[in-house]
Amino acid sequence: MSGAGGFDWRSNPEHHAAQSMLSHMTAYYAWTLALFGHEFQGPAADAGAGSGHFSELLSHRVEPLVLLEGGQENLDLLRQRFAGRPGVLVEDCDLAQCGGTLARHGVKSIFTLDVLEHLPDDLAVLKQFHEALAPGGGLYIKVPALQFLYGPVDEASGHYRRYSRSRLRKVVEAAGFSVEKCHYMNIAGVAPYFLKSRILKRQENFSRTFTVSQIRRIQHAMPYLRVLDRLTGPFIGLSVICVARRQ
Repeated sequence: MSGAGGFDWRSNPEHHAAQSMLSHMTAYYAWTLALFGHEFQGPAADAGAGSGHFSELLSHRVEPLVLLEGGQENLDLLRQRFAGRPGVLVEDCDLAQCGGTLARHGVKSIFTLDVLEHLPDDLAVLKQFHEALAPGGGLYIKVPALQFLYGPVDEASGHYRRYSRSRLRKVVEAAGFSVEKCHYMNIAGVAPYFLKSRILKRQENFSRTFTVSQIRRIQHAMPYLRVLDRLTGPFIGLSVICVARRQ
């Protein structure tokens, strides 16, 4: 159906780009969730839920699910997206002061994806997570990897840092957690990121540096990227995945 003046919003290139990016993100988050494991304890929290792409997948795997977010635009998106979902609760919460909210909900699992790099004091927030979790509670983290990749793309994205596997393990253990696994993810993404951030010095979010056709190719290649990671280890990657537990 066309809108005012005969304009069909579905023909808008920006709409197609948004739909392609959404599909790509869904596949990427499904990959991340698979790396975290298959059984999760509820209640769970998605700390820094953003606009809810990962939360949507997670909501079908564990409940109740508490979504913590501090940005008003994202809060509005989350409330619209999960309206009428009794197993999902959206909380307006600054992660620097989220311990009380997590404890009040009695969370047994905390997920935080691409969030710690935005926080000036990542250790303080991880300590809050540790204090809020009951013994045996799980912590599931994904962060951008490899400090040598840090450049204009990270600055445009509001990143304070990128992590090595050892750096992430160190800060998680310093917060009191016992690390069960900590490894790299997405070896294929390292070269494109290096090119765009360190060579071309693109000053925009990494996802916005791709064309619609490139995003579609990445979407089709996702199963092969997962196989590549299994075959290589991987010894480096664009992200670091960590699963830890409060003993």
